[in-house]
Amino acid sequence: MKKILKLSLVLVVILLAMNTHATGIKSSKTEVASTKKMVTFALNDVNKADVSIYDSNNKLMYTERVYTLNLNPLKSETKIVKKYDLNPLADGVYYLVAESKTKVVKYEILVVNETATIMSDPYSVEYKTVAVK
Repeated sequence: MKKILKLSLVLVVILLAMNTHATGIKSSKTEVASTKKMVTFALNDVNKADVSIYDSNNKLMYTERVYTLNLNPLKSETKIVKKYDLNPLADGVYYLVAESKTKVVKYEILVVNETATIMSDPYSVEYKTVAVK
């Protein structure tokens, strides 16, 4: 009986440590990174989003609906990560717009020479009204 109790206690400590480590990575801020004219865009705590890229004249250049890849049904944490190739775009200012159920976030992308950079702070954030039943 003591052996089962000790093993159960060890198992609980290990599971708590794993859970703490997993939730320690969770961040509500959007992460951005870029290499050459490749841009990686990540959204946390979102299951589905519409991502669009506009030029400085507000002309739609690209759009797609992206989904999370949550293979573990026991975890409610979600994250969408997408990589975009901006090589076909001319130098200039572009906007990446991510629209989810609750908000629309717009980021400025600078394409200069052989690099593309997403500004770390959102250009604008609009929250949607959500009806609760």
